[in-house]
Amino acid sequence: MSAIPDMAFSAALGLAALLAVIVAARARPAARDYLRFAAALYAALALADFIAAGGAATTVKLANAVALIVAAPATCALALALAASFAGAPRARFAAPLLALCALAGIVAAATGMIFIAFAPLFAGVCAMLALCTRYWRRQGSINAIVAALALLAGAAAFMAANRTAFALFCAAGLMGVSLASVRPSRRAVEREPATLDAVGHGN
Repeated sequence: MSAIPDMAFSAALGLAALLAVIVAARARPAARDYLRFAAALYAALALADFIAAGGAATTVKLANAVALIVAAPATCALALALAASFAGAPRARFAAPLLALCALAGIVAAATGMIFIAFAPLFAGVCAMLALCTRYWRRQGSINAIVAALALLAGAAAFMAANRTAFALFCAAGLMGVSLASVRPSRRAVEREPATLDAVGHGN
């Protein structure tokens, strides 16, 4: 019976990954690839968690390793997607090395068991997301993005407390939150956007 919640939450993460890919089609073009990349990473985590639901030591160890490998680059991809939605597409010469470094941090963390190596860039990505939400707080989707960032932070805390089930649930919430925040605003919101940006510019 104890495997049922684990399987259910891993399935929920897999469903969130699928929905994120669908929602990405309505996102700003510059954000789509980052959302799809994050969705693919979380889908891999969902599969690993589903396999580990039986409780076998080997599969649990594999799922923990996948979680560490995924945590940093997925959060980085979500932060880049949010930046692309709110502030414009990040330069490829900046985004690509950043994603590579986060992926390397995850691999090193999985190989050494030093969790903080993966979660330090995750925390940095969450801070970047919250900073974007503060800067563009009037933009459509900013509330979704704030909730997503806090969910990712809660997920990191859950993993460090050895609660991989809650980690999967919070990852699903973070992925869906950023996906919804990246959806292109309605025509009415677009009409209000220039005035908002002008006001911000004059404030500076």
